[in-house]
Amino acid sequence: MGYKGVVKDNAIVLEQGVKLPEGTEVEVIAQGWWMSEEARRNATDKKSFKRLLDECDELRKQMPKTTDSVQIIREMREERANR
Repeated sequence: MGYKGVVKDNAIVLEQGVKLPEGTEVEVIAQGWWMSEEARRNATDKKSFKRLLDECDELRKQMPKTTDSVQIIREMREERANR
């Protein structure tokens, strides 16, 4: 279960209405700590985000086409049945 809160005087103050039993162990992960400056910019700037999507499309075009996994499994079953 996740809860949100803020740091005040080096203590976590949970959002209003959240009450956890005394002694409950928690893990705190600072929101957004994992985002690079470029990722933050892409998330908030429409032009940067569009450019990122265009780059992803170009990379996708360069990747080889693969067979659908369902088709691969079907072929493997047919081979096994014909043994």
